[in-house]
Amino acid sequence: MGLIRLNNQSLSAVTSAGIPIRSKSVLQVVSDFTTADINTASTTFQNSGFSVSITPTFTTSKVFVIVSVPSWYVAANNAYATVFRDSTNIGNGDYGLMMVYNSANYAPSTMQVMDAPASTSSLTYSVHHRSPSGDTQYISHPVYGHLTMTLMEIAG
Repeated sequence: MGLIRLNNQSLSAVTSAGIPIRSKSVLQVVSDFTTADINTASTTFQNSGFSVSITPTFTTSKVFVIVSVPSWYVAANNAYATVFRDSTNIGNGDYGLMMVYNSANYAPSTMQVMDAPASTSSLTYSVHHRSPSGDTQYISHPVYGHLTMTLMEIAG
């Protein structure tokens, strides 16, 4: 049996036909990647310019966000990253969702967070990062792999 992938259009057909949707079912998956050179020396969270959008089907849905950082380079000291939903930081205001500590190397990392946006409007999730010491740090580089974000709508 093959994989069945639902999107908003096919999901509407399922719900209008009266077929129940189980709680915690994956309703849709949206994913994108970049190999752009993304870096900052800012001590405050800066938008990396990398984002993915999703339009939840139900206000009770949750959005599971996974960001894979294949090659986070920190010259010295620490670096932090987080995810914003539109203009809202869904991580910690100071530390975000992920920290690379004094690596001085290329460190693969992953951020994961379950968001409850209570919305059926289009939402944009974006990666933000900062370097508290002001040293340049890279969250993506064309030579070292794909910065990937995957959004999964989970039925409430």
